Amino acid sequence: MKEEALRSGNGNLFKNGVATSGKLHLTSKYIYHFPHAMNLNNKKSKIALEEVEHVNLISHHIMKVLPVPNGLELVLRSGESMRFVVNGRKRWKRDIEQALRNARQHIT
Repeated sequence: MKEEALRSGNGNLFKNGVATSGKLHLTSKYIYHFPHAMNLNNKKSKIALEEVEHVNLISHHIMKVLPVPNGLELVLRSGESMRFVVNGRKRWKRDIEQALRNARQHIT
């Protein structure tokens, strides 16, 4: 199966409590996070769809009090959790889940 671009948009990746702003890209095989050049952490992330167990909608909290419903969590088969802030999180979730179903059909 050839890798096909499915969706792109702004996305901040949270690691160890630190947000790394950048771009999130969904393809038929992977989810990529490319940090903006101005970030101190400029490490790119590449997540194979086959490693994603499930996708959750989450909220981030301003000042640890006010919930903001703008989060997306990828739970990997390893148990690791990757959290993002995105615009249109319900659409991202739907598109990722559709890509997961399509990828799993090609594996079996």
